[in-house]
Amino acid sequence: MQRQRKQIPQIGRKKTPEKLAAGEVACQDCGMDPMCSILEYAEEESSVPEGVLLRRRHVARGETIFLKDDPFRSVFAVKSGSFKTYIPKVSGYDQVVGFHLIGELIGMEGLSGQHYPYTARALQDSSVCELRMESLSETGYLLEELQRGIINMLSAEVAFNHQLITTLIHQSADQRLAGFLLNLTRRLQARGMRQVEFQIGMSRSDIGSYLGLASETVSRVLTRFQKNGLIQLRHKRLRLLDPDSLRGIAEH
Repeated sequence: MQRQRKQIPQIGRKKTPEKLAAGEVACQDCGMDPMCSILEYAEEESSVPEGVLLRRRHVARGETIFLKDDPFRSVFAVKSGSFKTYIPKVSGYDQVVGFHLIGELIGMEGLSGQHYPYTARALQDSSVCELRMESLSETGYLLEELQRGIINMLSAEVAFNHQLITTLIHQSADQRLAGFLLNLTRRLQARGMRQVEFQIGMSRSDIGSYLGLASETVSRVLTRFQKNGLIQLRHKRLRLLDPDSLRGIAEH
């Protein structure tokens, strides 16, 4: 007998209140929420098969969740902590292509070529939710609904990447660093993090690789920003003291 396909109710859903640990992003602020809403993971009686979404998987600092050229199977959302994505080089100097903060997705680019185009490594003790794309057909939901969830996730990623590129395309090292720091805090605040101080896990060499700057240049500019009272950076905890001045540097 053919399995009955589920229809998605649009109103009247009763969601179980989410209990968040310190440093975790709320589900409604997460980039994976468009798909989780369709699968009704917030429902008390969600009947989605086990193993489609693996929640709060712990990832230790330095651990990878996938390697470059691994077959594409899952999309990951950062529940807590942060990750860097990079392309390993024969020379030993990896090219950093992205930093992924809480609520942001990792691995969506593998959807087109069916292989991950980079390696993803945790910058600090972190946790992820893993959506196994190959198992979506087992959920019993209509293909059109699942496609809509994927499109919504992709659309949000495209908008995010466009904003990131326009923020970071600057000529001078000061402009790039100022835009980078503003972008970090803006992204965290967009995910519901309202505190004025943030933990950042990336090293100066990682930042330099990402921005196309030498690590010595990154250190020199950050030191100048601190001396001028623009930022406070201690033990990888960042506080923007004068965001207006940083914005003026980034935009000129």
